[in-house]
Amino acid sequence: MKDGHERLGVFRSDSGITLSFGQATYFISADEPFHNIALKSLEQNDYIPFYLEIAKREGMGPEFRDALERMIEETQDGD
Repeated sequence: MKDGHERLGVFRSDSGITLSFGQATYFISADEPFHNIALKSLEQNDYIPFYLEIAKREGMGPEFRDALERMIEETQDGD
């Protein structure tokens, strides 16, 4: 039976951080600027930046950002 949920796996090593989501894996080298953000996110148990980084690497950055902005505006309009 196939699990219907995609799960994020985060693995840290001396050379960087590996993200696993569904069938895909992404490596964040310790040399990359996002590595510092990733370390802070892990310290705070905040995994949203990892999902944003995955979306960016999949080429969904602008569309994803625009969708988030629309959701924020709709939430503010409802207040």
